[in-house]
Amino acid sequence: MQRTYVGSTIYHIYLSLIHILKDSNGSVDDYGDNLLFLVESTPMIETLIPNLKKRFFRDVHIISERRDHVKDLGKLNYSVRRKSKLIPYLENRHPTLKKEKEFIKNSELYLCDTDSSKSYFLYEFGKNRDINMIEDGARTYIKRHSTFEQFLKTFITKTPIGGGFDKEIKTIYAQFPRKLPKALQGKSKELNIKKEVALWSKTLKKEVFDIFLNSGSLEIPNKNNALILTQPISEDKVIKNEAVKIEIYKDVVSKIPKNMNIILKTHPRELTKYKEHFKDITVLPALFPIEILGLKEGFHFEQGYTLFSTALSNLEIVKERFFLGKDYLDKFTVGATRDLIKNMEIPS
Repeated sequence: MQRTYVGSTIYHIYLSLIHILKDSNGSVDDYGDNLLFLVESTPMIETLIPNLKKRFFRDVHIISERRDHVKDLGKLNYSVRRKSKLIPYLENRHPTLKKEKEFIKNSELYLCDTDSSKSYFLYEFGKNRDINMIEDGARTYIKRHSTFEQFLKTFITKTPIGGGFDKEIKTIYAQFPRKLPKALQGKSKELNIKKEVALWSKTLKKEVFDIFLNSGSLEIPNKNNALILTQPISEDKVIKNEAVKIEIYKDVVSKIPKNMNIILKTHPRELTKYKEHFKDITVLPALFPIEILGLKEGFHFEQGYTLFSTALSNLEIVKERFFLGKDYLDKFTVGATRDLIKNMEIPS
C-alpha cells in the first residue's frame, strides 16, 4: 500500500500514524510505503523527522507555508491566479515535489485540510481521482464559509473552499462523523483516537510515544493534578495580542482550586514563553500531542481546562473537563472563532 499524507501540525502527524495503523489491519510487520509532507508552520517540527522515518514513513519533507507564497507571488496572484502560479512556484522551490510526483500519483492521498501548500496537492492531483481528508481538529466541525464565499471560491477565484467542502475531497476521516456539518456527513468515515489506541499493544504504544518524547522526560506529580491546554489564539490573530492571551490564561488559572498541581501544556504552534508568566506551575514542552500521555501508565489529571480544544475530549486520563471558551467570548475578535465557541458541542 502506498500512501501520501500532507499536514502541518503535531496533531496531523498523530492522526496520520493512527490512520496508517488502522489501514494496515493490525499488521505489525508491514505498514506500507508512506510519504509525509509537513507545511512549515510548527516550530521545531523538523526535529521529529528521524523518529518518524525509523518505521512509519519512507521519507518526510518540509514545505513552505502560505505567508511565503503570498510574499513571493504577490497578493493578486495568490488570490485569483493561485492554481496557475502555485504549482510551478512550489515545484521550483521544493524539487522533491517533482521527484516524488509519480509516487504521489500512484498513492492514496490524505490531506489535513486544503489550505497553504496543501492547495498544491489538491490542484495537481485532484483531477480524475479521489482525495481523502483527515480532520483538522475543532475547525472541521463548523462550516467556516458562507454560500457567497463558496460561490466566489468555486467560480471566480477558483481557490480551495477548505474544511472538506471541496468537490475533490471524497472522504473525510473524522473522530466524530455525526458532529460534522450536515453537508459533510455523507462522505465521512470514523477515525477515533480512543477506539483505535485501545487496540494497540503495549509495545506499539511505547513505540508511538517514543516518536514524540523520550521515556522519563516528563516530571508530573502522581496525584491532584489539573491540566490546562493552551491554544495559539494570539498567533492565529483570533485575539488582539499576546498580552490578552496571558490575561485569559491567568484568569483560567484563578478558577482552579488552590490545592491542585497545575500542569500547562503549550500548543505546538505557540510562541508564548509561559514559564516567564507563570512561576508556580509546571509547563510541559510543546512538541507532542497531549493524547500520547494516555499511551503510558502514570499520567492522570483530576481536572482539565481548555478554551475550545477538542484534544481535551480525547483524554481518558482526565476525570473532569471544563471548556471555558464561552466565558471569554468578548476577548475573541475573529467572527469564525466566536461562532465556533457559541455553537460548539463537546464531542462525546
